[in-house]
Amino acid sequence: MTETASDGGSTNLDGMSTERAAELVNDDERDLGERRETLAIVARDGTVRRAAVDDALANASKVVTTAETRVELAAEKLDGARETASPVADLDLVSTRLGDFDARLDAVEDRSDALGEAVQEVLAMRAEGDLYEVARRIRRLTTAATEVQRAADDLQFELGSFEEWLTDPDRRAAELDGDVDAVAESIEELDELSEALGGDGSGPESEAGRTWAAARVRHRVASLLIADLRAELAALRRWAEREGAPAPSGIEPQIDEVQGRHGAVGDRLASQADPEWVARFGDRLTALDEALAAMEPPVAWGEVEAVVAEHRPEAE
Repeated sequence: MTETASDGGSTNLDGMSTERAAELVNDDERDLGERRETLAIVARDGTVRRAAVDDALANASKVVTTAETRVELAAEKLDGARETASPVADLDLVSTRLGDFDARLDAVEDRSDALGEAVQEVLAMRAEGDLYEVARRIRRLTTAATEVQRAADDLQFELGSFEEWLTDPDRRAAELDGDVDAVAESIEELDELSEALGGDGSGPESEAGRTWAAARVRHRVASLLIADLRAELAALRRWAEREGAPAPSGIEPQIDEVQGRHGAVGDRLASQADPEWVARFGDRLTALDEALAAMEPPVAWGEVEAVVAEHRPEAE
């Protein structure tokens, strides 16, 4: 990424209009408008100026500082949540959530650290570096810092909700009830799909075969969801007993109903299986079953998504 070559050297953009400079810049990945917007970062009154770099870098540094502060606040928020959770941190239901938050904080801290390194790289270029490259890096730095800030803010918000969940048994029960409803809705959609699907023997290349295989995948994942719901309900009951509080009521019958509908959909999908569909997709579906069978509640859904992506029949 350099300024346009001219007589063996590079074109000096300093003092050139942003319009003309954008036309000369060698950046095939961005159109003229994007190049013009990038150069405007190091321009004054429509003219590219090296003297404008310091102001542009100062503005970007403010965005970086704000992002770094938000990351620090997120770390403090996690410390507070961990302290709140300490009496029940032995429950998998709680420790798994804390582990997820730890991993997210580690990731956003790594991204925050990279911002400081990027600032130093631009500082080293500001006096003599390629002006377009300087502007491009400042723009990329500002965008990255904004994304880090957003991620840190989201983490803080979710940690706040987590602390409320930790201290309010009614909220825990309500959230589980909402999760049951969401799984029920998903199985209803799967039920409608299976009713519309006909095992008509139309062959391995048919759209019906691919739809059937995808439905089998969704059905298998739904069984994990149901197991996760039951495990969470059991954990909430132990938690309530420990605190001497009423256990969640009315949720188990809902899960039982969802389980029954899930089983009926599974039976229908099994009866609809065309032998050629089974021949085409069976190995992948079996591999998926085996991989998911090794996962136990509380389920790490990021791992489930990775396993499904690896074994999804449509990807063959």
